[in-house]
Amino acid sequence: MKRPFPTLQRRFADLASCRVLTSGLLLILCVLIGTAGLMWLELRRTEANDRRQLELLASVMEAHSTQVFDNTKLALDTLAKGLGAEGQSLAQLEAQQSNRLQGLPFLRSIAVVSPQGQVLASTTPADRGARVDLQRLHLGALDGDRVVIGPWVGGRTLAQGDRSPAVPAGLGFIPVARRVQLSPASSVLLIAQISPDALATYQQQLMEAAPARTQVLLVLDNGTLLTQVGNDTLAPSGDLGVHPLFKNPLPGHKGTYGPLPTFRPESSLGAWHLSNSHPVVTLVEQPYAATTQQWLRSLRGPLLFIVATLAVIGLLTRASWRNTRAREAAQRERDEAQQETARREQELSVLFKSVQELIFRTDAEGMIRFVNPRWHAITSQPPEAARGQYLRDVVDPEDRAAIDTLFDAAGPAGVRMAQVHLRGPEGETRALDISVVPLRDRTGKLRGFAGSAADVTDLLAVQQRLQEQLEFTAQVLECSPLPICMTAPDGRLLSVNQAWEDFTALDRADVLGRRNADVLPPHEAQAYGAHDDQLLRQGGRIRYEERLRRPDGSYRDVQITKVLVTAHGHQPVGILTAAMDITEFLAARDLAEEASRAKSEFVANISHELRTPLQSILGFSELGTARGRHQTKLASMFGEIHDAGQRMLVLVNDLLDIAKIESTVGAFHFERADVRDLIEDVAGEMELLLGTKRLSLSLRLGRMPLVAKVDPARFQQVVRNVLGNAVKFSPEDTIIDIQAGIAADHSIHIQVRDQGPGIPPAELETVFQAFVQSSKTRDGSGGTGLGLAICRKILTAHGGRIHATNAPDGGTIFHIMLLTAEYTDTMPATLT
Repeated sequence: MKRPFPTLQRRFADLASCRVLTSGLLLILCVLIGTAGLMWLELRRTEANDRRQLELLASVMEAHSTQVFDNTKLALDTLAKGLGAEGQSLAQLEAQQSNRLQGLPFLRSIAVVSPQGQVLASTTPADRGARVDLQRLHLGALDGDRVVIGPWVGGRTLAQGDRSPAVPAGLGFIPVARRVQLSPASSVLLIAQISPDALATYQQQLMEAAPARTQVLLVLDNGTLLTQVGNDTLAPSGDLGVHPLFKNPLPGHKGTYGPLPTFRPESSLGAWHLSNSHPVVTLVEQPYAATTQQWLRSLRGPLLFIVATLAVIGLLTRASWRNTRAREAAQRERDEAQQETARREQELSVLFKSVQELIFRTDAEGMIRFVNPRWHAITSQPPEAARGQYLRDVVDPEDRAAIDTLFDAAGPAGVRMAQVHLRGPEGETRALDISVVPLRDRTGKLRGFAGSAADVTDLLAVQQRLQEQLEFTAQVLECSPLPICMTAPDGRLLSVNQAWEDFTALDRADVLGRRNADVLPPHEAQAYGAHDDQLLRQGGRIRYEERLRRPDGSYRDVQITKVLVTAHGHQPVGILTAAMDITEFLAARDLAEEASRAKSEFVANISHELRTPLQSILGFSELGTARGRHQTKLASMFGEIHDAGQRMLVLVNDLLDIAKIESTVGAFHFERADVRDLIEDVAGEMELLLGTKRLSLSLRLGRMPLVAKVDPARFQQVVRNVLGNAVKFSPEDTIIDIQAGIAADHSIHIQVRDQGPGIPPAELETVFQAFVQSSKTRDGSGGTGLGLAICRKILTAHGGRIHATNAPDGGTIFHIMLLTAEYTDTMPATLT
């Protein structure tokens, strides 16, 4: 009975390994999730630091640009007050402007321009008196004392435009203008030229500590670019309306943005500051990749520590899992071993109960401690009654000495065997083959014996019967008149009988164990040893004839038969050879063949001799019929004579055919031919006869060639005889059917069917005997009864056969079977 506890324990053990593996994987997953969270937090912290740094740069840049524009406004306001003073000339104004420029290095020039664009005064001598295109400056409306900042304008001076050949590309200024009302009816414009390079130089100095590819942009609040550092792709005075910051109104005076795409293909992080006093916005941007690179550099150490931690956790998990699996495997093996032990104990118990041999165990003195149920079958006593008995008290008294030898403490250490006898359940004597093995402990002390006993009573009886049978067989061989010998596969003589000793004039004591070639004359030893190799290879039986010389000098014709004797697994153990003297038989056969030949020659001679008078009778009867055609009685007499002569001629021809077939002189000449053509030729010969009886012939010979080796003339004779019988016995207006094809045994099968009266079942075979006719055709229409006998003899010479059956719906079917096997070109026609 199976216990569920080991199975449940094994399941819990399996769950333990799964728990260890799951715990390790969960711990690794938690570390990975924590690592991912820390990395995300670190990324946010790095991004926040970059935002603060960018915002600080934007604040400094904005303060510098605001200071520049404030100082420019202050300079313009001071000059405007000077223009309003009475008595101040333009020369004095220019001198005052020049003094201002010395304290403001970021200003390139200051000019006084009329509303029509005429330069009235300027710190740049080239601009004095020149005309300026005010629309090019994009200053818009100048109302009151408001200072207006214009976009970046190309050119070196106010009068020199950006299209002048002398102006390098990218050289320009930022115009700052203020209207000065001189009187109610007149006003002038003060225009200052701020150098963008001064702003860019300051911005460049601040960006030395910034990350690579950081850019600074100074932009009007409408998105017009004034200056830029770090991005050469943007042109001054360009429109930055595509920048995400300028797509909507600015949300305040400062802020940060990103990561998002701006002027770069990748995302950027930026900060902006709007001046409090001027419509100028300062933007500072850096690639977001710089933030991520800094983030990765900051995580290099922690990540290495986390990877090492994960590796340690993985190794510990794997080691714990392998240890748990090893414990589980050991537990399973122990459970399986316990189950296997229980199963083997159960099988052993069943084996002890079902085994046909007696199994027992005794102590050191031979007292029975255990026996299996076979004890009851041998002694009719229950196994429990045997315990406590001595085995020597159970067997016959004359076998007790053998039992004492088996249980001798000083006996050999191996298996000890003996045969004893005891009384069976019905008082009969039972023979037992007992085997015991001594059992010893580690110190070598005898603890008892384990043994088995097999009931060999029936085996001994069978062996005795077999011995009697062998003795009987030996006596039969001794009494056989045929010389018989048994040789081993290597040619040594194993046994001979008395007839062999008489035939060879040798004594068996002198030949047993020796080879044929050593004890027989060479020609006789060669005759006895012929075909031995073939028989050992192929097995079976071989029979052949030899002419041997007897010890008295006479020659005898002997028929030798050899049979291969095999044992288990078809292993050859010898060759049994029997010789039979057939000298008298061959002499009798020769006499019979001579008599048969004489009979055939006699019949042939008689047939030839009868043809001569028959020709005369037929000739004169035809002549008498022709001359007496006007005399009815005379013509009838000559007609009967002619018919009788014709029947006699047919009989003589048939006798002559039989004589030719049976004669050893005649021969069949075989050649390869398609039997369909031969059948069609015979059918063509019979057309006139078929038309006379108003019969139809159906030929179904198939499309495949039916090739065989036949004698065409003889084969057509068979077809002609069978077809002629069908025509003779078929009623008028019927069909004769001829079929031909290949049968299941690969032979050619030809069927000729008529719709005549048929043949009684008891006569289907006898009609092929000579001079025998069917009982239904004994009215004289059947002929001599030799035609079918001749057909059978011809087909037998061809290796074929012919037989007849009755069709289910009337008529007879003649079956002609012809082998397609190869024959020699000429086969003797001798038939027996």
